[in-house]
Parts: sequence; structure tokens; C-alpha cells
Amino acid sequence: MHMRFFEDLDDALPFCKALSSNIRIQILKLLNQEKELNLNELATRIGITNGAMTSHIRILEEAGIINTRTVVAKHGVQKLCSLRMEKYVIHIGHIGRKYNQNSFSVEIPPGQYVDYEVTPTCGIATTERIIGVYDMPVYFSDIEHFQAQIVWFTTGFVEYEIPNYLPEQAVLKEILFQAELGSEAAAYNNDYKSDIHFYINGMFIGTWQSPGDFGGVKGFYNPDWWAPSMNQYGTLMEFSINKEGTFFEGKKYSDFTIDQLNICPGSRIRLRLAVPEGLPNSRGLTIYGRGFGNYNSGMIIRIDYETNSKRGDS
Repeated sequence: MHMRFFEDLDDALPFCKALSSNIRIQILKLLNQEKELNLNELATRIGITNGAMTSHIRILEEAGIINTRTVVAKHGVQKLCSLRMEKYVIHIGHIGRKYNQNSFSVEIPPGQYVDYEVTPTCGIATTERIIGVYDMPVYFSDIEHFQAQIVWFTTGFVEYEIPNYLPEQAVLKEILFQAELGSEAAAYNNDYKSDIHFYINGMFIGTWQSPGDFGGVKGFYNPDWWAPSMNQYGTLMEFSINKEGTFFEGKKYSDFTIDQLNICPGSRIRLRLAVPEGLPNSRGLTIYGRGFGNYNSGMIIRIDYETNSKRGDS
């Protein structure tokens, strides 16, 4: 499913304004049914003039809700309209904010890894340019890799250091991870499943399957120089670990609990994303950050904890 994520209400304002019209809602319903209609067809079905329809289409297009393309037909040039996404998610409040006094969140750019081992096809890029050249793993060591907002490889891993801001006396309750991820194919392949493996401090957390390496439709936040032939966006996924077990996409994955990680104040937290070599669905990993994909965010890690004064009294 093609989906766009708004990270706060300000980001969603043009989208909300575009929906504040019964006529534009009718346009979206028709496009959802027919997939693609020209401007004349839309105007006739809704019962308004072509000039009025042009105004509504412009608003929907500027808000990123529909795509338009111009084609040559028997009776001249016509503009075809289609939906850009199938689902929209509005987050009330910034996803990287602190949730309460016993919780903290960090946003980690894809290029901020502290260790890696990757195979081609692979690469890293900032919002301004490719770092190095395509398909040469040595450039993952480039001094500028910390600035990369998109990272991709076929097999191997990238590993990140998660800041541990747990105060003294704190007991870890939950770790939540959220990121826009995709598979990695040459160019792109919308049906290209890849199993992504997650580890924390060397302990296996679970596997999430990316449905594809999506392209053909421009990622909403991609820079203008990013080629249409490249992958464009991923899937927003999440997993969490708490005292009840491990959960992927809100569904229980295993009985592996937060206590088994033995994370305490001052200890290191290492997160590894890996695609092992030689497995049936080892079809790569792409990590999207700010300025790429559909969600305009790095990897979000939220850590919840509780204080335990008894630990200091013993």
C-alpha cells in the first residue's frame, strides 16, 4: 500500500485544506474507483465547468494528493489524473518529541552507523549527492557517511549506537523502534520481499519482511536530483520490546522480553539491521531518512522507563 506520513499537524496543513471541499472529496472518490480519469470526465461526472475543475485539480496536486500527466489523444492534449497515495497518516505532535518525564526519544540518521559490513548493490547519499560512487562498500567508511540520509545494500549489516539516557535508579520498560525501510534491487522492484533481521546488543530480536523495493512513483520527499529509475520510498514499520514480549507492527512476535536485554543506566545499546547472505529472502535493505521517501524522518527510538527508589536504598 502506498502511504504518506505527516510527522505533525503543521506538515499536514496543506493536505487538510485540500480536503475541505465536497467537490474535491468527490474527485478523490471517483479516482479511487476509476484509478485514472481526464479532466473533462471529472468535470462532467461532478457537474462543474472545466475551468472550475482545473482549480480543484491544482489544489489537490499542490497538496501532493493526486498526480497529473499530459497525454496526446485523438482530439488533442488531455490531462489525466490519478491518486498519488492510498493511505495518509497524521501524527499529532512531532514523532521525535519526549513523551513524558519517564521517556525519551532519539532520531538517528541512516548514515550514523558505527559499524558495517555490506555487499553491492550498495551506496549512501546525502540530500545533495551520492557519497563516493555506486556499489563500492569502501565508501561506507567515508568521513561524510554521518551525513547520509539514505543507505542501501544487498547483504550484510549496519549497526548503530543508541544513546542511553537512563537516569540512575531507572528500570527499562520498553524500547520502540520506527523507521521507513525497503528492500534493495537493481533500480527498483515493487514485488521484491526481503527479510530484515534486528539485533540489540548482539541478541536476535526478530525478522520483519519488507514487501518490496518501491519505485515508479516519486517519493514525496526525495530531492530533485534523485533519478526516477532509483527506488523511491519504503514502508513505515515498527517493533517494540517490553515486559510482555517482542511485537512487530503491534502483533506479538515472541516471548523475548525487555529484561533479557539486561540494559541498565550507563550500559551500551547497539542496534543492528542485517540481511544475512544465502537465505531465500535475502534481497537487501534500504533505510530512508530525512529528505528521502515518504515520511521525512530518520530512525526513531523511544525508550520508556520507571524509577525504582528501592535500588538506591539497598
